[in-house]
Amino acid sequence: MTAPPTIALFLPSLAGGGAQKVFLHLGQGFAERGAEVHLVLARAEGPYLPLVPDSLQVVDLGASRVLRSLPALVCYLRRARPVALLSALDHANVVALWAQKLARVPMRVVVTVHSTPSQATAQARTLRARLMRYWVKPFYPWAHAVVAVSKGVANDLIDWVGVPTDKVRVIYNPIVTPDMLRKAEEPLDHPWFQPGQPPVVLSAGRLTTPKDFPTLLRAFALVRAQRSARLMILGEGELRTELEHLAARLGIAEDFALPGFVQNPYPYLKRAAVFVLSS
Repeated sequence: MTAPPTIALFLPSLAGGGAQKVFLHLGQGFAERGAEVHLVLARAEGPYLPLVPDSLQVVDLGASRVLRSLPALVCYLRRARPVALLSALDHANVVALWAQKLARVPMRVVVTVHSTPSQATAQARTLRARLMRYWVKPFYPWAHAVVAVSKGVANDLIDWVGVPTDKVRVIYNPIVTPDMLRKAEEPLDHPWFQPGQPPVVLSAGRLTTPKDFPTLLRAFALVRAQRSARLMILGEGELRTELEHLAARLGIAEDFALPGFVQNPYPYLKRAAVFVLSS
């Protein structure tokens, strides 16, 4: 009997971001179609770790930083010899491309881009992130394909970063799954969602600059001045304190909540009056 093909999914960690959740969906889908799926993590940590399906094998490279995972990733590729290596997030993408070159193992390497590079760079807080276009441009052409999650991201990769057009593919994120619909039916014990309470405006995502949550808070303050309502943002990140201070200055602190990372956000989505995507 022929052994099933091995597909490797490479991420820095399972931090609570959209790309990480997408890769869990992809891994489960590949496994359901008969592949052996390895979830290769520079460091096996993050709130999504308990959500890894049993059908996926976690490979912990034990690195303190993504760049330092390169030697271990090269060794893994030589040992496991996957038919394909998929990666996400720019620094991990570059490490994946370098690892394949150094391992000299025949495989297809597909890197994925989940945000608009020019906007992410303009809003970046570190020098490395601000210089992103310069340190990915020489290496992205090494990939068999560069997958963008929208046409806007694809156009930015071609026009702003300079990725060859024939390398770029658009594949939208998997969103609505049977598991999501099942999880939405789970009970939600939060006082804001009890009968008779004001409507809740909901948003979700990492508390980072690209999500533009300050604009959402200012918009909500205008709504709150006209009617009773509440604003809740699910997620965690470095802008938590800044958002809390802004809410206080706008006078909406009592009607604003940051519950942090929530493993199952779908009951909140089902019960909210409206969901806002501010990015």
